Amino acid sequence: MKKITITFVTVIALISLAACTQNKTDSSKGSEKTSMSSEKDQMIDEISTMKDQEKSQSIFTAILVEDAKKNDTVDQSTRLVLKEVEAVEDPEKMIGMMKNDGVILNVTTEQLADGLTESSFKTGDKIQFTLVGLPAMTMSIPPQVVGNSVIKVEKI
Repeated sequence: MKKITITFVTVIALISLAACTQNKTDSSKGSEKTSMSSEKDQMIDEISTMKDQEKSQSIFTAILVEDAKKNDTVDQSTRLVLKEVEAVEDPEKMIGMMKNDGVILNVTTEQLADGLTESSFKTGDKIQFTLVGLPAMTMSIPPQVVGNSVIKVEKI
């Protein structure tokens, strides 16, 4: 009786082990497919997010408080300190954060309109700036808008 029981348990263990081994090789194929579909879904989400941001841009006008300055950061962005901010298009209703205390933009030369440089912006100049739908902004006073949230800055 003991021999039959031991043989039966051994056969069941071998069948289970074989089934687990076979399932392991199949799961790696499924894992590749899942990984590929996840990457595809992520790319589609990023593209749709970019399209949504393009649709919901915010446009503001403001007056420079001081001459534009180069930041002492790695990217050498330009700092624009603005006051009297007014909304031209503001789908996200952000004007409340900028109206009282102004705003500081940190922009690169690629974000400036054609032909404009840091030295083009002087105290008292009126400018127009375009932001992505819901820009990344600090909670400081005045708030600062990071460069990747600025689409374009131009003089009026």
